[in-house]
Amino acid sequence: MLEIEGLGAQAGTFRLADIALSIAAGECHAVLGPSGSGKSTLLAAVLGTLPVTTGCIRLAGADITKLPTERRQLGYVPQQLGLFPHLSVIDNLRYGARARRVPEAEYRPLLDRLVEVTGIDTLLDRRTATLSGGERQRVALVRALVANPRLVLLDEPFTALNESLRRELWWLVKALQKERGLTVMIVTHDLAEAHFLADHITVLIDGRQEQSGDRATVYRRPASEAVARFLGLKNLFAARRLDAHGVDCPALGGRLPVGGDDPSGAELLVAIRPEHVALRQAGDPPRAGETRLSGRFEAAIDLGEAALLHFRTDGGTLLEARCGSRILRKFGYRAGMPGMVGLPAQDIFCLRKGA
Repeated sequence: MLEIEGLGAQAGTFRLADIALSIAAGECHAVLGPSGSGKSTLLAAVLGTLPVTTGCIRLAGADITKLPTERRQLGYVPQQLGLFPHLSVIDNLRYGARARRVPEAEYRPLLDRLVEVTGIDTLLDRRTATLSGGERQRVALVRALVANPRLVLLDEPFTALNESLRRELWWLVKALQKERGLTVMIVTHDLAEAHFLADHITVLIDGRQEQSGDRATVYRRPASEAVARFLGLKNLFAARRLDAHGVDCPALGGRLPVGGDDPSGAELLVAIRPEHVALRQAGDPPRAGETRLSGRFEAAIDLGEAALLHFRTDGGTLLEARCGSRILRKFGYRAGMPGMVGLPAQDIFCLRKGA
């Protein structure tokens, strides 16, 4: 559906370079990254409000790189929503379709269906300034969809909402995507939002495309230190490649069975996600390929369904671990309690240091 190849764009002194990604029909693709990473610049290039300096953008096989915005057949929900305060809700909803000269007989059935699905039927005669935040979000979403766009662009549309309302609108977008077969590109800095909505993810850092892939792969195996740190991975430790089957990681006790094709002596980072740090009891039998470390818990925080633990090894290394709250309560983990953790070989991976 959407193909971006070698795209470059410039906004002021900021440069976006060599972006390449594709979004299949009916898929939701999230563009993630910290503030200033180029997410909104990329969205502006796709929308057509920012000129492309290199590369091309194709939509359904057609090159739209130089088409004006109004001819790209895109739906768009900006971060500030862009509703017209002097118009009623219904006139806001009609605006996009009328601007594209879509006959009412064509867009009205879809408009009526979207109004029904989103529950805004009682708002149609009101001015947008009188609406709550969640109501405005629904109106903006419906307005973007009324003209039946080929691609919907969402620019951090739920940032200003409270957690409960944001999740409610996530479900709404999911439902609309399934019912309408929507193809969606969403820009966000919210990891949970991207994980909930997106099939695939692209991570931008400082105008560079650091990683693209399905959400599980990006989350479980970040491709660089920058992506790992953006994703909140705290368990990163300096290591050196010994051979094709192991690395030396002093922070985690020495040799670890982590394979790789890095040259011998290469400076690396060993990484393990907190949910893969296994909590072990003293009498647990050894497990093949698992590194065991003893120490003490410095913190054990019940987060509801999950628990966050900080574990300080006897060697002084701090590890972050996650487990179910039932496990926390069952074994009574608490600050100051001695314990043991296991690092399964299949869950440890390496990153080039500074990459």
